[in-house]
Amino acid sequence: MVGRVFFTGLFLLLAAGGFLGAAPAPPGPLDPFGIAFLALSGIIWLGWEMIGDAYAYRKEIDAMEASDLTFVRLGPFTIKMLSRK
Repeated sequence: MVGRVFFTGLFLLLAAGGFLGAAPAPPGPLDPFGIAFLALSGIIWLGWEMIGDAYAYRKEIDAMEASDLTFVRLGPFTIKMLSRK
């Protein structure tokens, strides 16, 4: 519960910073950074059990090695796409 409250609060603070002008966009009620962080805070608050279940499942199937993580497997593709830009 502490982690859920901490990360939700962190994203709410980032959203407030986005709405109040601490983002690269001008401050306002429709600031994209504020809206994105506000949405992420809602996802974290409402989906915390699903996030925990995903990590428990990875531990259950013994897939905790770094080579099994999705972002590691997609790393070369991401670098290729970034190098094109």
